[in-house]
Amino acid sequence: MGMGLSGLASGFDWKSMVDQLIEVSRAPQNRMRSEQSKNSSKTNAINEIKGLLADLKTNIASLGSQDALLKRSASLGGTATGWSASAAPDTVAGKYTFTVNALATAAKLDGTPLSAGSINPLGTLSSLPVGRTITGGTFTVNGVAVSIAGSDTLDAVLNNINSNVPGVTAAYDPVADKVSLASAGAIVLGASNDTSNFLLSMRLSSGASPVISSAALGSIKLTGPIDSANLAIPPGVATNSSFLINGTSISYNTATDSLQSLLARINGSAAGVTASLDPASGRFVLTNSNTGNVGIFVTADTGGLASTLGLIGGTLVNGADAQFQINGGGFIASRTNKLDSTSHGITGLTVTASTLGTDVVSVSADSSATKSALDSFITKYNALQNAIEKHTKVITTGSKVTSGILSSNRELGEISKSLRQMIYTAGTGVPGTVKRLSDIGVGFSGIENTISITNSTLLNSKLTDFASDISSYFNTKNSVGGIPSGGLIERMDYLLGNLVTDSGTAKGTLKTNLDSIVSQNKSLDAQIATIDRQLEMQRATMEASYIAMERAQSMYQQQSSYIAKTFAGKSS
Repeated sequence: MGMGLSGLASGFDWKSMVDQLIEVSRAPQNRMRSEQSKNSSKTNAINEIKGLLADLKTNIASLGSQDALLKRSASLGGTATGWSASAAPDTVAGKYTFTVNALATAAKLDGTPLSAGSINPLGTLSSLPVGRTITGGTFTVNGVAVSIAGSDTLDAVLNNINSNVPGVTAAYDPVADKVSLASAGAIVLGASNDTSNFLLSMRLSSGASPVISSAALGSIKLTGPIDSANLAIPPGVATNSSFLINGTSISYNTATDSLQSLLARINGSAAGVTASLDPASGRFVLTNSNTGNVGIFVTADTGGLASTLGLIGGTLVNGADAQFQINGGGFIASRTNKLDSTSHGITGLTVTASTLGTDVVSVSADSSATKSALDSFITKYNALQNAIEKHTKVITTGSKVTSGILSSNRELGEISKSLRQMIYTAGTGVPGTVKRLSDIGVGFSGIENTISITNSTLLNSKLTDFASDISSYFNTKNSVGGIPSGGLIERMDYLLGNLVTDSGTAKGTLKTNLDSIVSQNKSLDAQIATIDRQLEMQRATMEASYIAMERAQSMYQQQSSYIAKTFAGKSS
């Protein structure tokens, strides 16, 4: 601006006047911004309703769940301990008395006892196959502490005892594969501060002389190659071979597989058995994974390992079938203790017994899931109707009228009306006694758009005796002119889908509303920007005019001052 201060020459504050004139000219802009603010409120309200519509659309599917509508519960009288029962939707309601006379057991093959090779007294303690790892440290014999290391040999330890424990002679018998300690009197072994497990590993305990290992020391090694597992009878010459268990091939390599990995391979195979080593009896044991009177079959291999492990020629204890009765009838056999329709023929009913005894199984309709789904539907339906009413209602109090932000939106009123009619209207082609929600005790609360359970007695009755009719009301598929017209679910899903769809060539009604508001706000933004440009030009023109006026006024004042000074004091 040419003049630093407005009115400096003229004494007129034209700058303030220009600001006021421009502000008056902004009145259309202010109206547009107010309209944009209302549009934002409309967008929020529509999005709220749209979200509630989407929630309702997602929720209605649960109404048609067959498991929920036709669910059956099976309860036990509590006479038998450890039993459980369940029923499927198609199980006939009633009471069934189960008597279990014998439980099903699994077949078991006990292998012949294994013979381990003797230990090598010249081998290091840490490598001796005695069923555990011998740790270094100290152990006590007759009060004398003997120190050992894992790298010592058994012979060295025995010589250590002979040299340091007075009156005690220690020796290893390779034939019996045992260690003995002899003395003139009783031998006391161990102390509370021992740090080595040598005495336990040698199976030695305090007692009268001589003290001898309670059993042969050599044990089978589960880890390391099978060739070095300390089996008394090693497998044949074949390194790679296989044997069959219940017709399933079990392969092995004696040079690389361990007995532990072999057991894992058996347990993970399709043989249907669990293999383990019973340390108490020294036997390999195969137990069928399933109960029932079925056998276990092991076929010998060319490598001879099945025989070496005692699985050929072992003792088979056959499994047993469960024996039970229903309502005092004849005896029924079951391969398992899970007594289901494959054995007794009652559709969907399963009783699992873990003890002998008698109990009554009561099968009845279980409507809890349906009631829960219905309560959820009612809650979401009412939330939607309440939101529509909140944003569209017009309240007149005396001469004051208060309108909801969407009171002019007729489509929302039509949505509310359509939902209400859908509750009233019967679907076409729906069989059974349930045609409307009112037929199961759900109705409107007077003139309000919300619904509630108005007759709980009727609802309970329908859920108990006419669950299939309720299912038909919700799930029947039918259409007229390509438009779904059957059960409530497909009719409501179609209506809600047309309202909330966000993409595609046919966007939902609410999406179209939102797009229209966005378009309006963009148009208003453009108009506001145009007015801004016009006002800036108007301001520039006005300011230029006043600046020119100030300059002219300033020049006039300067000339007047000059003239006054020039002719001052001169007479005419």
